[in-house]
Parts: sequence; C-alpha cells; structure tokens
Amino acid sequence: MRRSMTALIALAVSISMAGCTTPQGPVTTKSRDVLGTTVSVTVYRDEAGAAIRIESAFAAMSFIEKRLSPYDASSAIAAFNRSPFERHALPPDALLILDRARELGVSTQFSPALFGVTSLYDFGGAGTVPSEAALSDAVRLVSTFRVEEGTAFFAPLGLSSYGPGTPLSAPTTPGLDFGGASKGLALDLAAPALRGLPGLITAGSSTLAFGHKPDGEPWRVGIEDPREVGRVLAVVSSEGTLSVSTSGDYQTYFDRDGVRYHHILDPATGLPARGMRSLTVFGQMSALDADILSTALFVMGRDRAIDYALKHGFGLYIVDDMGFPHTCESDERVQLEIQAEPRH
Repeated sequence: MRRSMTALIALAVSISMAGCTTPQGPVTTKSRDVLGTTVSVTVYRDEAGAAIRIESAFAAMSFIEKRLSPYDASSAIAAFNRSPFERHALPPDALLILDRARELGVSTQFSPALFGVTSLYDFGGAGTVPSEAALSDAVRLVSTFRVEEGTAFFAPLGLSSYGPGTPLSAPTTPGLDFGGASKGLALDLAAPALRGLPGLITAGSSTLAFGHKPDGEPWRVGIEDPREVGRVLAVVSSEGTLSVSTSGDYQTYFDRDGVRYHHILDPATGLPARGMRSLTVFGQMSALDADILSTALFVMGRDRAIDYALKHGFGLYIVDDMGFPHTCESDERVQLEIQAEPRH
C-alpha cells in the first residue's frame, strides 16, 4: 500500500473559494498542480487585483520545478543524471540548496545525491526492498558526489576514498534529486511576486505565510495526525512571516512483511530513517530552510533534532514511532497550540 497526503492544513482562510469577501476584506485563492502536489495561493485582494500577481507566483514555482526536476528530460538535473560521472554545471538553484544545507550544518543528513538509492525502492511503482549488496553499492556511490567550482559529478569508485579495486556487485547508477528542498525554494521565490499582498502559499507539506492579515489576527497552520487524514493535532500561529514544513513516514511509502519503507532515507545507510512518524519544523524562517531542516532533522533523530532546534531558535512538533508527541518552542514570535493527541 502506498499513499501521498498533505501534512499541513492552512486554517487562516478557506482555500476552497476562488474569490470571496470576508469580514477581513476580499480574499482570492487559486490552486494548481505543480511541484508534484496541489499548490494553493491565497491573498487578501480581490480577484481582479490579484490575478496577474498570482499567475506570476505560479510561474516562479513552475520555473523551479522545470529546472530541478529529475523527471523532466529537458532539465539540467535530468541531463546530469544521464551521465553522472561527467562534470556538469549545476543550475544556481541547485547550488543554492547545496550551499544552504552546508551552512545549516546538515549535509550529512540531507543529501540530494540519493536519487540512485531512492530508485532502488521504486516508491512510485510496485515498491521494492533492495538487496543488501545493491543498497551498499548505491550508498558507496553517494559518498563520491563532488561539487567543484560550480560543476558537479560522481567520482568513479576507483577515484574515491574506497580506493581502486572495489568493484560494484551489480550495476548501479547514481543521480541527483532536489525534491527534498525544491518546494521550499519555490515558495520563497514565488513570494516576491505577491509583495504587499498578505497571504499564504501551501504546497503539500510546506506552507509559507507572509505579511499581516487585515484583521490583525495571526496566521494559523494546522499539523495533521500522521495516522489520520485531516485530523489536526496542533496549530502553529504567527502574526508575521511563518514557515511550516513536515516530513513523515506516511507521505510516500509501502509496507512489506509488516515493515514500513518510506522515502526519507538516511544517506549513511540508504535505509528509511526510523524513530519518528512525523516531524514538523516551524518558525519565522525561509521556506527553503524549513524544507531542508524537516528532512534533515527527521534523519537526525528525535533527541538530536530537539537539541538542534533549541540551539538555532525554531520550533518542532514531533510524533515518534510509538505515537507520542514531543514539542520544542524556542521562538517567542511563533506559538504552538495543542489540539489533540496522536492516534496510537
């Protein structure tokens, strides 16, 4: 069994209406399939005044999707994946993601070089548990990924730290996939098109709110129960900019012999990260940072994730693998309101 769902629920306004008037003034919402999910853009402006700028926001998101998608044959990332052992110039967006993961100190837990490992599981198809040998080979290749002066490549194993004479047990092709950060980056780049219009953008498990609501009320974003669709466990609120991003074992997965295999892989082992059902990052930060960190901290594990959040001043809401919640609130500008206990 496999499913994909939205982990964040925007509570600030109803997102089912293309254009309406509320006590707070006119509200316009448009939705479109982009970035591999349904993206909704909501702004406090009548439809006539907001339409062009909303279209510009969607255009910015589509641009990022096209540049970074490993599945679009015309993208630079797909070209890289066709010949990963050759040097390629990466798009500035890809370099930005790599640089930001390094600056955040989470490159060990967050790696766009896992495309070959993820492909072994065939999450989008039948669902496959790779052999230990195939997984080991794929992980070894991940460690050879190099970025030098704007160009990137995977070094053949004979040139890597494994040294010469370390053959692969089976053919394995490495590659890049920036899907773990592209939604956050796309939201950040879409927001300037809406400058001056308070609103929010929700793209699956990532939400970015910006500006101040006309009625002075805070933005409110709900965190969903990872075991019950649509059931809100907690609400994050902020009167200013707010980024919320969730990573979970229920977003893309399959079950085999009583074991759940999900898409959040530990770069060190190639295995699904264990210990949590979901982890939500929230705070007044960029959507890119929230997106990167929700993945990296899920891999990092509960205790280290909480330590990291406390040190860097943002919030966490975690549901561990037994169904128990854990919270961390370290930004006074952003509040967390508990609504319910997770289903066990």
